[in-house]
Formats: sequence, C-alpha cells, structure tokens
Amino acid sequence: MSPTFYWRLPGADDARNRAFDALAAGNAPRLPAANDLRHGRYGSFDHVVQVARAAELVAFDGLVASDDPEGDAALIVLGALAREVRRLKLVATFSPGAGSAVYAAKKAVSFQRYSGNRFGWALESSDDAARRRRLGDFVGSGDLGARLEDFVTVARGVIESAHFSHDGPFFSVLEGGFQGPLSGRPFPELTLAGDGAEAIERSARLADVHAFTLGEALSERIALLREAALRAGRSPQVALRARIVSHDDGARARLEAERAGLAHAPDLLVGSYDELAARIVALHRQGVDRFELSSPRSLDEVYRVGEHLLPRVRQLLGRKAA
Repeated sequence: MSPTFYWRLPGADDARNRAFDALAAGNAPRLPAANDLRHGRYGSFDHVVQVARAAELVAFDGLVASDDPEGDAALIVLGALAREVRRLKLVATFSPGAGSAVYAAKKAVSFQRYSGNRFGWALESSDDAARRRRLGDFVGSGDLGARLEDFVTVARGVIESAHFSHDGPFFSVLEGGFQGPLSGRPFPELTLAGDGAEAIERSARLADVHAFTLGEALSERIALLREAALRAGRSPQVALRARIVSHDDGARARLEAERAGLAHAPDLLVGSYDELAARIVALHRQGVDRFELSSPRSLDEVYRVGEHLLPRVRQLLGRKAA
C-alpha cells in the first residue's frame, strides 16, 4: 500500500499567522475565505485557507489541525475548511479532558454529515500538568490513559448504538445514543500517539492510526506496535510526524533549516527533493503508512513538497513495485 501524506496546518506559533492577524486587526473574516487580498483585510485564517487549498491542489491526502492552547480550536478551523476543500480528510487534535464525551461525539457525527464522512480525531493530552490546569483539566498524569479509554468507550457507544449506558470513572451516560439524522454515521478515524509501552498497547487495542514522532529507534517502536496489534487481532496504521525543509539544492535546504533554528531538530526531514524522496521511501519500507508533515514556512513548503517531492516518492515506489 502506498503511503498517504497529511499536512499539519499552521497555528498560533506560525510567524506569518501572527503577522496577518496584526495587519487585519479589526476586520471580520469573510466567507468564502481568502477572497480579499488587500492590505489589512487578509488575516491569519485566510492564510490557513490558502495552505489548505494548496494541499488539496498538490494531491495531499489530508489536513491535521493541532491542539494549540494559544490558537484557534481545531474543530472550528476544520469546520470552516470543510467547505473550502472537498476531498481532503480532516483531523482535529484535542484532549479528552476538553469536555463531555457525548457532546464530542455529537459534534463528530455532525461534522461527518456535512463533510462527507471525512472527519478524524487525534486524541492527546499535554504532558505538562500546569498547562492542563490552565485549560481546566485537573486529572493527574497517571490517569490520562484511563480517561482516554473511558472517553473513547462512551463516544463510540453513543455513535454506534441508539441506547447506550456506561458508568465509568471519568465519563457516564444513561440510555444515550443518536437517532434520526445523526444516526448511522461512522466513528471518526481515531489517531493516538506516544512512544511508551502503555501508549503503544492502547493504540493496538483502540486506534486506527498510531502516530510516532521522527527520532531514534523508529523501527523498534513500529515493531512493538505491530506485535501488540497482532495480539489484539487488529492492524492500526503507523503515522510519522516530522517537520520538513526541502529544496532542489540540499545545501540550500539545510541553510534554510539553520535559519529557522531547526538544524539539529530530531524530528526534521531536510535535504534536496531527491534526498528526501529516498528517505521517505526508506521510512515507508520500515513500516510508515502515513506522513504528517509541517514546516515553519507552511504555504511555501506545501507547494514544494507537493509539486516536487511527492511525485518523486511515487515514482520511486512505482519502480520498486514494477
């Protein structure tokens, strides 16, 4: 199976987003988005829309919106983008501690209705207890895994059953479930993450996709997931999260990475298009099914990757399959 490619949307830490917000201060966004390029009327959301449209144009498979405590809610961003891009899968990252599992499930099936079942969840809670408390989440670090499982149990129960009851340690529901126009929608594709044994075992039982971050011992981590999934009788996909800086000249790409402060980042893919194509094919042969890519210059890089790198990857894979 050929790998799929998702682009992680720029968030509050993106310098261009901050600049566009400052330039467009006081001007309400207009929909459809990115329709007024005049100075002071093009804001950060217009920039995100252009990145999303670019990703669809150059044949990416999906978009991921991060859970950014200083930025916009991932679900709201993707809800607006769902009418701007008509083919891409849309994955919202959020914490199971953000609220009711039943209400999260209702938002998910509503999103599925209006997007043609293109919606996915990436469930993650910050490892930083202080950050969680700032968001109103006071569950201890040792209980995050159990809460995630309880969240998934309730959300899946009310989506897949019209009469579901559950009394768990973190979430409860009595005779819950969706009927009428909300019934019959698929549970959102579920992405979980983590390098530890507990996280890997959990994904083997629950996840459709398990995301690793590019770094050391990737083959060993993938093997642990495959072994745990085999015991559970399942086969979740493996996603790899990485930042990328590409160029037709490898030296220029490395210089741009250095200027961005990423020269020594362990999660960085950097090099010429040919170098990176060979690296991605090698990672795919190690077991990576999906690549979730991001860049400090999101709009420029999504075009570069889509126009120059992905065709090289597909050509190499076609040659190997022949």
